Amino acid sequence: MPFSVKRVAALSLLCALCACATYRPAPLKPEEAASEFAGRTLANPKLCEYLQANSAAGRGACPPARWNLANLTLAGFFYSPDLAVAEAQLNVARAAIITAGQRPNPSVGLGAAYAATAVPNFAPWALGTAAINFPIETAGKRGYRIAQAQRLADASAIGVGEAAWRVRSAVRTALLGYMLARRSYELARAYQAASERIARILQQRVDAGAAAAPELNLALANLSSARLKTALTRSRMPATLNALAIAIGVPAGALQDATFAWPDFDYPPDAAALTPARVRRLALLDRLDLRRTLAQYAAADEALKLEIARQYPNINLAGGYSWEVNENIFELFPVVTLPLMNQNQGPIAEARARRAQAADQFVALQDSVIGQANGALTNYRGALAALREASRSVAFSKERLAGIRQAADVGDIDALALATAQLETVVAEQSQLTALAGAQSALGALEDAVERPFENGDLKSFKLPPSLQNIASEQTS
Repeated sequence: MPFSVKRVAALSLLCALCACATYRPAPLKPEEAASEFAGRTLANPKLCEYLQANSAAGRGACPPARWNLANLTLAGFFYSPDLAVAEAQLNVARAAIITAGQRPNPSVGLGAAYAATAVPNFAPWALGTAAINFPIETAGKRGYRIAQAQRLADASAIGVGEAAWRVRSAVRTALLGYMLARRSYELARAYQAASERIARILQQRVDAGAAAAPELNLALANLSSARLKTALTRSRMPATLNALAIAIGVPAGALQDATFAWPDFDYPPDAAALTPARVRRLALLDRLDLRRTLAQYAAADEALKLEIARQYPNINLAGGYSWEVNENIFELFPVVTLPLMNQNQGPIAEARARRAQAADQFVALQDSVIGQANGALTNYRGALAALREASRSVAFSKERLAGIRQAADVGDIDALALATAQLETVVAEQSQLTALAGAQSALGALEDAVERPFENGDLKSFKLPPSLQNIASEQTS
């Protein structure tokens, strides 16, 4: 066997052994995952470092004495499983870029030959042909593949931002539910206390013969209803706290001793500066799903370029060597697939249709976003108007109660009239809370429609948690 053929065989063996990737098992361990979740707490030192690095107030007490929406949102980013899933999807998309950039490997073939006619001094078996084939891609196909994979990775990176907004939206909704449940419980207790005073006064009058029993019975029925409402509102508080824990990604026990604050809870921002044109512009600029759809359209466009490039066949540059009867025989010949039966028309038509589909999806989504933004703004304005009316009613009731209390202090009005006025004020405050709940919910829907916070002091920008910092250095709302 000639030495050159041995070198070819050795080179082939070396190339086969040069792969360095090895399989490493990574079994799922549900017990460990469950234990890790159960151990999550708001006092985690790493969470504290993350909060201090991203809090608008800078370094301070950690954990915070009072948890506001911004800090709870950051805690949600730190623990959120949705962000972890988005990171995994992005890693898959980025790995696809490596796949797209791979060049086709050359192939080597070795064959034996048998001489049917005996040749003196030579064995009948000998090395036949050593062939090597170098595939060469043409028409920039590799570049189009890489560009398509990069655009899909861009779409996945935007998906991480979408996941972050969903976390923020879920935390806000859950915190709103908890704050409303707590306020409802406080007002229910105040209503029950006023009802108890009225029933007690009427009981004393009935005992003294100064009031009729039917009037007392009505007050007692109202008291029973008040006690039931107090019990119901109290029972809803643990559920709303659990919903907040789910939104953050911690067990409910982690929030038991936490104190929550929402400074502007009673004063949602005025909608005077939010014109339909401005809201529409904000939605078109800030909606991440629009950006992701644009990235997907760009990927579809690169896919069309790739299929058009595949009209042009690749070249296989083949070479061979054989040794026969003391003769070294070298061969070199290109191999080209002839586009006689088809010119890749089908895949080109599919790619062109997918690009048109992506364009239509973007236009449809843009129209939907504009409609959502306009509808959310209309609802928010209506909810603010209802809140203003409810606030006026509360202000009037409080003024009336103050006057009645002054009259009661000097003996001009009896205790029953004062207790009745207190009950009426609580009723007005409950109506105001209902209107406030509508306004805050409408504000959350408006923020979701444009994916932008409007409340003062809210989280404006943040860095992703350490496990996600390889995705992007900063996300800006």
